[in-house]
Amino acid sequence: MAAMDKYDIPRKPVADVTQSSQVPSTGGTSLEPKSEPPARKGSWWSKEEETAQERLTKDLAKQFSGKKGFDGHWFHRPSKQEPAATPYDSAAILESDAKGRFIYRNQLGQTYHKYDDVATYLSPTNFIPKRLLVQATPDVFQNHMKEGDWRRTTIKGSVPFVLKVAEWALKPSNPDENGKTSIFGWILTCLRILLVAFPLQIMLVLPTTASWADGDIKESYTDFPGYHWKWPKYAINPLDMKPNETSSEKPNNTRISSRRRLLRPRQLVVLKDGEWVLDPNPAKDISYIFVSYANIHFDTYNSETGRHMIEDMAAFAALQAGKEAYWLDYKCRAPKDQQDLLDADVYRMCDVIRGSYRVVVMVKSNKAELKMEWGSRMWTLPEALLAPGDSVYFCSPTEDSFALTSMHKVEMTSSVWVDPEIEGEDGGPTRLLAEHFTGLLTLSRLEILSNSIAALGNRFGNKYVPYAKADIAYALMGLLNYRIEKAESDSLFQSIARLSLANDSDKLIERMLCLYPDPHNNSTTAFQKLAEPDLYQTHLWDINPECQVVGVADEDNTVLVDNCRALSIRWKNFPRMSVVRHYGFKKLLAELFVASGAWWFLFGFNLTITYAPFYAFPDGLHGDTLRNALIYLVAGFFAVGALLSFCGPFSIRRLYGGQVLQSSPNLIGFEGVLPLSKLEPLIFGNNNGRLTYSPSSTPFSYHYRDARERVGLEPSWITNSLSDPSVLSEIRAKLPDGHKLFTLVDTGALTVSVFSAERPPTVALLAGREGGMLRAVLCSWRFGNDCLVREGVIRMDSDVFDAASAKSWLKVCLGN
Repeated sequence: MAAMDKYDIPRKPVADVTQSSQVPSTGGTSLEPKSEPPARKGSWWSKEEETAQERLTKDLAKQFSGKKGFDGHWFHRPSKQEPAATPYDSAAILESDAKGRFIYRNQLGQTYHKYDDVATYLSPTNFIPKRLLVQATPDVFQNHMKEGDWRRTTIKGSVPFVLKVAEWALKPSNPDENGKTSIFGWILTCLRILLVAFPLQIMLVLPTTASWADGDIKESYTDFPGYHWKWPKYAINPLDMKPNETSSEKPNNTRISSRRRLLRPRQLVVLKDGEWVLDPNPAKDISYIFVSYANIHFDTYNSETGRHMIEDMAAFAALQAGKEAYWLDYKCRAPKDQQDLLDADVYRMCDVIRGSYRVVVMVKSNKAELKMEWGSRMWTLPEALLAPGDSVYFCSPTEDSFALTSMHKVEMTSSVWVDPEIEGEDGGPTRLLAEHFTGLLTLSRLEILSNSIAALGNRFGNKYVPYAKADIAYALMGLLNYRIEKAESDSLFQSIARLSLANDSDKLIERMLCLYPDPHNNSTTAFQKLAEPDLYQTHLWDINPECQVVGVADEDNTVLVDNCRALSIRWKNFPRMSVVRHYGFKKLLAELFVASGAWWFLFGFNLTITYAPFYAFPDGLHGDTLRNALIYLVAGFFAVGALLSFCGPFSIRRLYGGQVLQSSPNLIGFEGVLPLSKLEPLIFGNNNGRLTYSPSSTPFSYHYRDARERVGLEPSWITNSLSDPSVLSEIRAKLPDGHKLFTLVDTGALTVSVFSAERPPTVALLAGREGGMLRAVLCSWRFGNDCLVREGVIRMDSDVFDAASAKSWLKVCLGN
């Protein structure tokens, strides 16, 4: 149930290779096409070579035709091409060849050329991009074939044929929901056994029949062979930074430098000889007040009257505090024509606040509305929180002078600062910050960071804030130790990610990667949700990351992740299971019955052929006695063989089925849902209670509320979906926009999880832990820019972690 907007691969005109110009790319990748090969001459081929755009158009028309196809498996092509791409899909695009195909470089450095059309996955067997084939349930084929850009095939297992035949024979005698079997069912089973008994005996002796012996169990899940070769936009280590455009040898270090703190103001307005003048070099030990105001009240850019009023009020407030200096932004900051110095003053204003005696807010009157307008500005929040002491002072004009009043920071959260109400939460992020900065409550660094981002985000976007969205990060920077340089091209995510990496802020981005925000709530950004619990009722600080973010990518909301364990998810079919079964007395008898049944038949045939002359010449040397004895002996062999053959289906069920003690770990998915009574026979051949639903892996997990054991149960809507398909329509109507139902089977843990996502995820990243379970980030793979895009998050058992392989440098997008 991933909470995200549409992340679809752009159906590129790739690079329009009919032109010679490059396609812009912030990733620095050239899409300039190679020259087209000349047309063939002197042969039947007389037409000019097709352009890359024409080839791509033909490929898209074929891949989205909705027709059937075959590539070793029958499949249905999608019929609807997905809409336009999101911005990050074209930022660091892969290079293309003369035919318009993208050039992918795998982790071994080998290149592969492929069109970017339908959904793609990275094959874990030969490390090349392949078109994704998704097995789907009948309900999907009947009602949802026009949705999605991936190929579909019917859901099928890989069960030995002899087991299928045996289960067909025994099916009428299987107990019903009440554990009972009808007499008619037993009669029908006997008739079916008579029909298949002898063919089964023949098949069991053939060398082509699959063995019932336990196979070799692999110890790890299928690895995801991904590796991202592009330079990050920002990296933790300077050696991993993108080289300068002017020099390929020297890394570009300027983007990761941090601004030093401003230990004292560069300029102050000081009272000298009875006049307030600007001092460009104030004394180090001078004490001053910090003046705050909302420019919508005074219009200091255009109004001389407004500037005079603020300066008079600032002088009054300074003298009332017993000080002879104050800091006022438009007088003490650098002029606009010195942009670098001006930026330094703005983004280090927090240091000026920390060094002041008190913070005084200038308002035109003492009305609550004006104070709330001041409190709604994004930049005023750190000014108040960092104010020395527990109070902030307000200065307002009276009939003959000015009045100075104080207000406790906690008191301001009810009358000056307004936070959106969060269901189930006591107070908003601003209230928590006010209590922390007044010493009433101690927040962890992670709680300070997440609540600060949420509080600043709540103030962005109102009519009083004419700033760029990335300014949230620069306002937040004042509450932290290390600073970053301003970059005009940075998005909000990139700015906060840089700030987080620079301050070692308890792995904020790594924890964000593991969070699962409610996908139904798209009214706020992911950063504004940081202080809220996610869909699993988990807070940011409850997660313990198991990976490291090593860089920020060119694309928005995208990072480079290292040391993250990755598992490939298989979608095309269920493989033949390699298991270790319980070896008990029943299995021993089953092996004896299967092995000896054919032997009794063969020995009877051998006696018949060997002693056939005695039957042809009844008056021979030995007479009727020996002849009759042979007849009875042969008949006895055939009778025993027939009896053992009659037990054959039961023996096969035990040999190929039985209790599973260990199974090779795999993650296998399919689109839609199936009851376990239908799903387990696809994997193991029959339903013997081997699979169970995970009790708390996804929001669809279900269990009895008064259960004494932590055991997952099959949701009733899945059980009833066979008899009443309308229940699936009701569930799908409640899903987030664009989401579809998928099922994930873990053959290692023998558990089943149902989740929703926009696209079938092909990779599971074990990125963190919480509550005694792993956080597995389910990602689809975008071939066009070699990026994993988060589709959802599920919880998995901790023993999966050691059975997965760690990966280096994967590019992961958290979504919009």
